[in-house]
Amino acid sequence: MTASRIPNSWEAALETTGPILTAATAFSLIRVFDGDAWVLPVYIAAAVSHLLAIAIRRIGWGMLVSTLISGVGLVLTITWSHYWSTAFWGFPAGRTRTELADDLEQAWTGFGDLSPPVEPLDGFVVSAMAALWLLAFVYDWTAMRTRSLFEPMALPIAATGFTGLVGGSQHRILTIGVFTGALLLFASIHRIAAQTADARWLGGEGRASFGRRALLVGSSAIAAVALVGAIVAGPVLGTQDDPIVDLTEAVERGRRSSGRVVISPLVDIRGRLVNQGDAVMFRVRAEDRSYWRLTSLDQFDGQVWTSRADYAAQPTQLPTLFQSGTSVLESVQHFSIEQLSTVWIPAAFEPRSLVSDTVDIGNGEISYEPSSSTLIVGPSLASSNGLTYTVSSALPRFDPEVLKTIPLDAAPGAPVDAFSALPSDFSPEVRELATRITEEATSGYEKALALQEFFRSGDFIYDANVAPGHSGDRIEEFLSSRRGYCEQFAGTFAAMARSVGLPARVAVGFTVGEADPNDPNLYVVRGRHAHAWPEVYLAGAGWVAFEPTPGRGAPGAQNYTGLAEAQAVRGSDLEPPDVEPASDIAGSLEPPTDFESLFPPDLPELGDAQTTAGGGGGMTWKTWLAIGASLLVALLVLLIPWFKHIQSQRRFLKITGNRGKIRLLWAETVESLALINMSPRPDETYAEFAHRAIEQVPLHSPDLRQLGELAAAATFAPSEPSDRNQWLARTWSLSVRAEVNFRVSRWQKLAAAFNPLSLISSRRREWRGHAVSL
Repeated sequence: MTASRIPNSWEAALETTGPILTAATAFSLIRVFDGDAWVLPVYIAAAVSHLLAIAIRRIGWGMLVSTLISGVGLVLTITWSHYWSTAFWGFPAGRTRTELADDLEQAWTGFGDLSPPVEPLDGFVVSAMAALWLLAFVYDWTAMRTRSLFEPMALPIAATGFTGLVGGSQHRILTIGVFTGALLLFASIHRIAAQTADARWLGGEGRASFGRRALLVGSSAIAAVALVGAIVAGPVLGTQDDPIVDLTEAVERGRRSSGRVVISPLVDIRGRLVNQGDAVMFRVRAEDRSYWRLTSLDQFDGQVWTSRADYAAQPTQLPTLFQSGTSVLESVQHFSIEQLSTVWIPAAFEPRSLVSDTVDIGNGEISYEPSSSTLIVGPSLASSNGLTYTVSSALPRFDPEVLKTIPLDAAPGAPVDAFSALPSDFSPEVRELATRITEEATSGYEKALALQEFFRSGDFIYDANVAPGHSGDRIEEFLSSRRGYCEQFAGTFAAMARSVGLPARVAVGFTVGEADPNDPNLYVVRGRHAHAWPEVYLAGAGWVAFEPTPGRGAPGAQNYTGLAEAQAVRGSDLEPPDVEPASDIAGSLEPPTDFESLFPPDLPELGDAQTTAGGGGGMTWKTWLAIGASLLVALLVLLIPWFKHIQSQRRFLKITGNRGKIRLLWAETVESLALINMSPRPDETYAEFAHRAIEQVPLHSPDLRQLGELAAAATFAPSEPSDRNQWLARTWSLSVRAEVNFRVSRWQKLAAAFNPLSLISSRRREWRGHAVSL
């Protein structure tokens, strides 16, 4: 263990403040996460990290061993807490890596569409565990090994500031007060420990004990004043409605007027398909089968589909978007939500009216957004779980002959320009592919049908095990591997439709579900029935749903899509239910085209790309390893100046007497003079080298000569130098190094700062000061 002059009692106190500070930092996550499912794993990770660091330091192992053991501990803790079923004898396996990568990808994809409090998805919780683990490790390194004051506080302050930016306004004063108290406690204990170690208390131990009590009382008083000030001044300085600095637009770009935004339901689909396949989401009684729609997503920024909808309280007499000429079937459904755990409320498209015996609709506990035909619970409800309600819907029944007569340039009956927007950097290759697929179509309906046939031609495979995501890059990967699930099929279809001028959006919800054997009108909808499909706007008809996902078919859409009703019934199986075969689409459409030939030969990244190992999509483990290694090397290089600073402090603290500290200051000064090509000769004394350096450089400050005389006295004088001599040596050393720093160029400074040789060489030799004898 690093040598320390702090008494055991105060060292133990300083060790204790570490977990307290980390716990206070973790406490601020209540502003980010909904519920308490994150609490146990996050606090366990923080506690284990602190205990490991303390044990390794007390054993006496160095930082390299500590870092390696801590890293292994983090991996095992995450594996045991979240991925035990994938582990091999308790150790992470290939499946562990895959599920972890998927969870992190899902969290990263949905990060831009969040508004607190959010569901603590595994990706978010694992990230929080890693962050708190790092905080605990760095605290023990900086506070206990190097006795630094500011470094142990930097990361907790940054982490709490980050949660303050992305977190909600709830518990703001409480979390700030708790964190401020923990921070002041650490500063107080650190100050007392430092005074005890460095100061010479006049009057003996009794006076020292009184001084420590005075410091502790004074620091406690400051902490109390700060906490009271935060509680009193917080509401006065700024509120959620009138903050001092409004960062809402910057950090909450997905926030809606309802005051709540959750992870895009499109991002959440794979979690339901894979992890909640057997879980019952809700039950619905209806005479007419339908897709149970949650919402639609109309904005694509190249990374994720989101909704720009403005949810206004319009709970009854819901308006219709169906236009003249569209026939509808009136349908009534009764829903009982069990563990859907979202703010969205399922209903058959398009809901017309709603009644409920569990919530007061008139008070805005359920809101409706007409442009997306979305029902959502109000801010007073955490989710739709436990709701029972009855919805009356108008199910569209489109005539394909009518749809084919709608010309491409028909004026829309509603403003839909926003539904055609794509990011400026959207792939030109995908645009060209969509154009070639639809070039023979003469109407918007036929263009959409051609895109549907492209995905349903047999070249694409439904695979729920591919990596999640529907960004521009994932679209290209999906078109290359031709494997994916509804997230990729629907998102890619909608983006390609927009690229050829069709207003399109992505609808998210569930397929019909499983009929109760004893009640054929009662459907049990499970996680495996989660689904997404595209909707295309056709003038005169409104929003028309299509189905690009293999093995899926919407009820009531057979006549214009040409697809029989179908859904997954056992995991990823694609067995269709026992329904009548779909009628031919009037026999007027050409047989399916061999769309393989439509891939342009000059697009190797689409036509020739290979699937990843295991057919899972995304990057291989070798790619991730290369990226991780590169990032680690870059991080280590960037931390070299900080490592040097820590090393200098550590060397200084390891020396117990003023004699050795003065010699260390002289050695560091001589090292800095090497930057201006001034190094001591083997036959020079301290004073001779100082005189030559002042004359040849020349140095304007006489401090080098005085420091040389003091270093010589510290080396050869029989008596121990005083504390004042040490202070003078430090002052003169800083003065000389500052003058040297002024003389060298910026590039020389950078080269010296990031040169790792001094770190390596210092581990191989014991410092002896300036090796000169008279």
